Amino acid sequence: MTITMGGGSGQILLSPFLRSQHKDPVMIGALVAVVAVASLAIRIPGGLLYSRTRARPLLLGSLAMCALAFSLYPVTANPGLLAVIGVVYGTGFSVATTVNMAATIESLRPGENRGRAITLYAAGMSTGYALGSLIGGAAGDHFGFDGAYRLAAGMFLIAVLPLFGRNIESSEPLEASRSVTERSQGWRRAQSFGLALLDAHVLFVILGAFLINVYLVQFNTFLPLTLLPLGFALAQIGLIRSVWSLTNTAGRTLAQPIVSVLGHHRTQHFGLTLQAAMLMLFFLPLPMVALLGVTVAAAWGRAICFVANTLALADIDPRRLSRGVASGVMNAAGDLGNIVGPLVGGILAGAVGLQGFWLVTPPLCLAVYYALLLAIGRLQVVADRPALAT
Repeated sequence: MTITMGGGSGQILLSPFLRSQHKDPVMIGALVAVVAVASLAIRIPGGLLYSRTRARPLLLGSLAMCALAFSLYPVTANPGLLAVIGVVYGTGFSVATTVNMAATIESLRPGENRGRAITLYAAGMSTGYALGSLIGGAAGDHFGFDGAYRLAAGMFLIAVLPLFGRNIESSEPLEASRSVTERSQGWRRAQSFGLALLDAHVLFVILGAFLINVYLVQFNTFLPLTLLPLGFALAQIGLIRSVWSLTNTAGRTLAQPIVSVLGHHRTQHFGLTLQAAMLMLFFLPLPMVALLGVTVAAAWGRAICFVANTLALADIDPRRLSRGVASGVMNAAGDLGNIVGPLVGGILAGAVGLQGFWLVTPPLCLAVYYALLLAIGRLQVVADRPALAT
């Protein structure tokens, strides 16, 4: 929760901060994407570095990088330096979230209610984003970008505090961990990793994580650019972002029964389709109340989709793909979405305008998602994998 609180505070500031420097939508999209490029580059190495004993130092170092980057954002308007700062932040946030997710899944004991644990973890993440969005938006209005970014940097230092508690424990059997290590030598490691990525269940997780983040980063990046010219204040946009995150928190805590009934695949399809339909409505000049209603519906679609995707990740056999690498793969897919989302979004916004962007982009992304599912033979009316036991 504390990690995403820092991330949420900084994320709501980035595109308005770049806009205040008179950068165009294409440049804004590119600078937002730089963060995701750095995150993507370090995801798998971060997952490979993960172990129970290395989790604490990895988290300490990565959170320090995030705090440093946020403290440096306001000091320059140079695109090259802003890109370097984005690389530092993207690397730190990537390692922190990858290691934290892997440690969470690894700590689940046999017989523990895995679905409940995962939904609580997911709810904690969205709660952090909700608090961060409120604080970041309000701080931006009252203290300017300098003060708001310094406050966001301080939140990552708060995230360090839980690391001084109890040690991270593993519930994975020693034999399973050893078998993964033995298979992870030389070409066998590459072969095992490549075959695991071709597994249909892993591909399902990858595609879902990708599109979930495409929609999220487009919402975060282009909604402020759409609403600010219409007279909305940064604090109001922060409220919308906070409502999005709070809905995610509530939706994630209640999503497990839906996944149990519909299964991973149908829940993910429904959640992504609902998000596309709701995001399209942002092309209308809606009043604040209507914007909040659309945001709630779209965020609920994301909530159930995220839980279905994360439960599917936890269902991957650790003997085929270690927890650290599986977490890295899922988050790397999300990072790829964070790259494609603002880049493609910036191009489309430049071509059709910020209002037309919402009418064109969400259904186009959804069509690509279903086309890819068809291409890998996953869009079938067959029984899903059994839902996780509760």
